[in-house]
Amino acid sequence: MGMKWMEPMARPTHQLPPPGMSSCSKSPPNSGEVAGSNSMAWVKMFKKPGGGLKKSYQPGSMLSLALTKGLLNEPGQNSCFLNSAVQVLWQLDIFRRSLRQLSGHFCLGDACIFCALKSIFSQFQQSRERVLPSDSLRNALAETFKDEQRFQLGLMDDAAECFENILERIHLHIVSDTSTDACSSKSCITHQKFAMMLYEQFVCRCCGASSDPHPFTEFVHYVSTTALCQQVDRMLGKNERLRSDMFGELLQAANNTGDLRSCPSDCGQSIKIRRVLMNCPEIVTIGFVWDAEQSDLTDDVIRSLGPRLNLCGLFNRVTDENAKRSELHLVGMICFSSKHYSAFAYHTKSSKWMFFDDATVKEIGSKWKDVASKCIRGHFQPLLLFYTNPEGSPVSNEDAPRQTTMCPRLPPTPPSLIPAPVAKLTHAPAPQFSLLP
Repeated sequence: MGMKWMEPMARPTHQLPPPGMSSCSKSPPNSGEVAGSNSMAWVKMFKKPGGGLKKSYQPGSMLSLALTKGLLNEPGQNSCFLNSAVQVLWQLDIFRRSLRQLSGHFCLGDACIFCALKSIFSQFQQSRERVLPSDSLRNALAETFKDEQRFQLGLMDDAAECFENILERIHLHIVSDTSTDACSSKSCITHQKFAMMLYEQFVCRCCGASSDPHPFTEFVHYVSTTALCQQVDRMLGKNERLRSDMFGELLQAANNTGDLRSCPSDCGQSIKIRRVLMNCPEIVTIGFVWDAEQSDLTDDVIRSLGPRLNLCGLFNRVTDENAKRSELHLVGMICFSSKHYSAFAYHTKSSKWMFFDDATVKEIGSKWKDVASKCIRGHFQPLLLFYTNPEGSPVSNEDAPRQTTMCPRLPPTPPSLIPAPVAKLTHAPAPQFSLLP
């Protein structure tokens, strides 16, 4: 399509491959492939004339990049889908700080996803190794979902569904009452930070008839890449400029494409569904639905991505006053290429975009366009986009569990947490840490 965002603003400030066909497992690279060139590079940079390294982590410093570590993916493990999700979660400041606030939970021992994630985060911060195993979380996922035969050891799986299920299990590890449709716990990271509380309704502009509102919660807002590109083509055909603040409107238009229903009063009119956001999520995840594992639309989709997201543009209506004013920043992305998952994330301390490919960690650049260029060169298909509120804060722990309670088995995921079915071919669907702010 040859389009690009006009004057992109500076950053602040799937068919699932069959098991056994993944190119996901790789041996760890040599140390030169991990962030930075070698340990002496940043040591030399921070040597003071009088001696000693600087003790504080400065924006843009290689010292702060020392906390970006790779994750092992040995031959046959096929853990790239999990490693990508973990790396993005670690780099999401709101999530990392929120998880650090919590310790008490409902624990499943070796099958506890909460403990496994806390353990990996602790190693990210404290370990001297530059490449770490993610086995504890892989094992916990496999044990948790063995009845469903999902996320089993050695088998490739879907990164988007892995991400959603990690969020769902975190909710169940923190909140014991799963009978309510809406979680009101102030300590639940899943609902307080990621959940989009919505309702759908059909309203006929001709006769005024309306359907009953249908409330639901989603953690990932899925959009068809084909519909997205059609909307971009439509705009360019009308000689409209594709501004960086229009991405939400593009996503909304794409989501509504072809979604017509008959008027509930049978007046003969076809009407579109209206989606209303009722809360103010601080982390919004956009999921892309691809018609094929390899698509000719990949480059066009990447060029259409906006570095900012306004919630008022994403939905037909927003009721929360804070949500009306919030502008979210793109800080993470999980991609798929050649039956393999990788991730990009914005490293706040260094003000750099980083690329995470299992054991390999590389600095990409300070601007989103640097990421877009690499994606186009490498034919990376975006799967999940992560937008966050730069003013976001950690969850409160005032109603969090004060102690850890061992449980033989957590209850099944309640219906209110199960993602609504999406007609899609996607590539798809503990120790404490305290150093980072």
